[in-house]
Amino acid sequence: MTLPPRAHTMAPRPHEGHGDLGDRGDRSRRCPGCGLDAPAVDGPTDPYGGASAACWAAFQHVTVRDYGEFRYPEVHRLIVDAYMSQHPGYATPAGRRSVAVHLVGLCLALERGAKGKAIGKIMACVFPDKQDIAAPEPIPALTEVTVASVLDAPDLASHSRLARAWAEAVWRSWTPTHVRVRQWADQATARGRSVRAR
Repeated sequence: MTLPPRAHTMAPRPHEGHGDLGDRGDRSRRCPGCGLDAPAVDGPTDPYGGASAACWAAFQHVTVRDYGEFRYPEVHRLIVDAYMSQHPGYATPAGRRSVAVHLVGLCLALERGAKGKAIGKIMACVFPDKQDIAAPEPIPALTEVTVASVLDAPDLASHSRLARAWAEAVWRSWTPTHVRVRQWADQATARGRSVRAR
């Protein structure tokens, strides 16, 4: 699945009304989450409304390759966390928690060297009571690296390298929130240890 190259000049991400993305049925060619330029398509978007239908389709294509051709590689966790962190949808408490939890996943993988299953267990402990949270702010400016960079990787090594570079770019874009995310990661890690000790 090849998409047209992305424009190098990106419009700033709108901060106001961002929570309404899921409600307005945005069919524009530019993804509101990452800025990916792609022909408009009919189809679903992410559950929290942070992506265009075309961008969501590109993400689905990448994950299908992960589950099939690449046999669920370790990098899959980074791909999911990068995508969901890059497409914040703040209209619901679940959407706000989703961004926070996926940022914790990036923190654990990129800063602490955690691996897939261990990351998943800690992520499950971030908000065990499903509490509402203040949305992670500020929403970062658009980055030049998106899911499109991973789409046509010729092999698993390239797929993994490109996905990691994308995840690192997304994590850097959220730098102003890193202290808060690290606190969530520490709290979730402690909760996980407490549960295992019972």
